[in-house]
Amino acid sequence: MARRNGFGDPVLMKRLLIRLILAPAVLVWGAIAQAQDLGTVLFDFDSASLDAEAATQVRAIAEALEATPSYKPTIVVGYTDAVGSTGYNLALGQRRAQTVADALTAQGVPVSRIGSIASRGESDLVVAVATAERRNRRVNVALDDMLSACRSYRDIDLNPAGFADAFQVDLQSRLAEAVNAYSRFTGDGQNGPAFQMAGAAKYDCGIAAGLGPNEDRKLEYGKKCFCNSARLRVALGGAR
Repeated sequence: MARRNGFGDPVLMKRLLIRLILAPAVLVWGAIAQAQDLGTVLFDFDSASLDAEAATQVRAIAEALEATPSYKPTIVVGYTDAVGSTGYNLALGQRRAQTVADALTAQGVPVSRIGSIASRGESDLVVAVATAERRNRRVNVALDDMLSACRSYRDIDLNPAGFADAFQVDLQSRLAEAVNAYSRFTGDGQNGPAFQMAGAAKYDCGIAAGLGPNEDRKLEYGKKCFCNSARLRVALGGAR
């Protein structure tokens, strides 16, 4: 009997077609995700001042920001190692973040590009040790992808003027994510928070993606899309 190849199997053909259709979107989304992180600045123990290495890292981040025009705000988050009290480390992380934000503007980064300046203190250690560790004493600079749930779409700081194509790609990626989640939970018969957020994101992202770049309410629905997409991702994190 002749050996059957994959192209004669309708199930395999269907899987191949799905992969071919989804591949461009996956590549685009992967590129966007990788582009968010702009760099890290490391600090000496119990210090919020830039040493020579840190100053070099700040210059590299400033150059990366200049080379990465985006409608997304820049987030600057400070961290510490696990030595010291939680409250002290939270304040120290904030001072470090402010130092880096000020240094970036001194390097010529427009103040308008600096979004939130925050501290996570000793949370999210790079190296899980209770002792002093330079790699944990850091400030991370990234383009905000609005991954945390927002209270209102009005909290989303979007300014897509001049970045219509990138904005549209993001909208379409979030729409695809919402559609997939909505279909999954519809098929499973689930009606929990993730299903509800998927429906809301599907609706708002669909409207935003369907409007032209200069049409009224595209930005409004775009903000709603980003907000509900963020909520969906949080809900998906707890979904089973």
